[in-house]
Amino acid sequence: MWSVDPDSLELMTVALDEGHEKEHGFRVVARGEIDVSTAPQLVAVMDELIAQGVRLVILDAADVEFMDSSGLRVIVQSGTRLSEAGGRLLIDGMSGAVKRVLEIAGMLEQYRATT
Repeated sequence: MWSVDPDSLELMTVALDEGHEKEHGFRVVARGEIDVSTAPQLVAVMDELIAQGVRLVILDAADVEFMDSSGLRVIVQSGTRLSEAGGRLLIDGMSGAVKRVLEIAGMLEQYRATT
């Protein structure tokens, strides 16, 4: 289900494999802009998944038109929390905007999904 924010970020979560309780993962599909006004929405989704014990989150960022340091902060903090719990955050389908921010931060390879 899409959750629509008036500040132009839409998020949808999709279970990857419901057959493995401990190793289950989710794809979070993002559309729009991840900035200071919309990052809290992404934080809420990521926090909920991590609290549920999800160990693999794939952020589909193909349709993210803009991302600033607020979006980078969400990625780094969520990635760290998942890593500390034995999990992983990957970014798949990076838009140019997301790729540029991760390149500048020196984190592109850390989060890039190899598909």
